[in-house]
Amino acid sequence: MDKLAEFVIKIKSRSVARRVNRSVNFPIRANEVKKVLIILPRNLQMLDRASMFVQSLRKTYPNWRIELFDVDKLSSKELNSVHLPRPEIVQELKSAEYQFVLDLNEKFDYLTGYITLITEAPYRLHIQSEGSIFYNIVYHPQHPDDGIHFDPLLNYLRKLFVKN
Repeated sequence: MDKLAEFVIKIKSRSVARRVNRSVNFPIRANEVKKVLIILPRNLQMLDRASMFVQSLRKTYPNWRIELFDVDKLSSKELNSVHLPRPEIVQELKSAEYQFVLDLNEKFDYLTGYITLITEAPYRLHIQSEGSIFYNIVYHPQHPDDGIHFDPLLNYLRKLFVKN
């Protein structure tokens, strides 16, 4: 992503972050979450593990309506001149009213961070991304050098979002 896109994302994100960043207290009752957006990893080597994680998440939380989002499948028609989602896409993401967004990328990515934030979801999780205005929940893998293993992430989510 070029520097202009990063600059635009930083500017646009500040106002959204001021509006949506509020403290969150856990555990949350899982039935309070209806719609979940999962941003798929851009690293294709992680895609199989991420798919298995999504299947497990659907079994664990069968009442959650889980939708997948692949940033790399946005067409040129869906992106503006600085390669950010056009206003129609942004509005579509906002109007979906997600309560929880999981960005499964192992490293911070401005585009996926921006998409996570513009959903205005009250719960926004990233793996390892500390101090970011884009996320309000951070998951730290046990052994980050081994790559991301999603079973511990699922166990972490079970502690945050408890079943009734």
